[in-house]
Amino acid sequence: MALVEYEVRDKLACITLNRPEKMNAINHEMSERIFALFDEMERDPGVWGCLITGNGKAFSSGHDLTEPPPEEGEVKPVSDLYQVIMELFKPCFAAINGFCLAGGAGIALSCDVRVMAEDTQLGWPQVVRGISSVSGPILLAKLLPFNLAHYHLFTGEPIDAETALRLGLVNKVVPKEKVLEETEKIARQVLANAPLAVRAIKEITVRARDMTMEDALRFGDVILKRLLETKDAEEGVRAFKEKRPPRFKGR
Repeated sequence: MALVEYEVRDKLACITLNRPEKMNAINHEMSERIFALFDEMERDPGVWGCLITGNGKAFSSGHDLTEPPPEEGEVKPVSDLYQVIMELFKPCFAAINGFCLAGGAGIALSCDVRVMAEDTQLGWPQVVRGISSVSGPILLAKLLPFNLAHYHLFTGEPIDAETALRLGLVNKVVPKEKVLEETEKIARQVLANAPLAVRAIKEITVRARDMTMEDALRFGDVILKRLLETKDAEEGVRAFKEKRPPRFKGR
């Protein structure tokens, strides 16, 4: 049984965490596989986007705390995956099918679009186990005011689906049996657009966060000029003039 399932369906890569008996806690083997898959998706021109979900009652409970820590440098920490997801300049979609905790919540918050099951929770319970969080202080605290983020991080109290939606942490809340379907529906809507344009938008958004306004505007202009020279940009204008749907090729 593969601990991480992977398939590409019509330009959408689907990663499924498949350790349901352990709430999809990520062990060293899974971590290595996930990093390898993101490297593969980065290089594969046939992949225009990525969907991540979990099998069973959990999306992921984060790093497997029962596994002995690896030697330094032997395995990349799960926290490195957050940056990998954000810097894969292809859209990433989280289908949060069940409990989404600690590093699992970090993976979800690193994705560009998030759909959550109505009966589940996001949470960072590390503090009650005597350890700190990486994704909470870094990712959650960027998305929420400090007082709200700190409340959940200091107490370990989870965030239910409706609260997550109200706070803007997820895009949609749907019944559990509809999570994968709704996430893929959104992904297909995105993938119908010009892939290079979608990637450009993500790259500008991610890289411009740490820039001054002046530098961000200049960077955005450079990316736009590069995009205007692509075949897809020509096709988009041509299709508009000819009043037909565009046929984008990612070139």
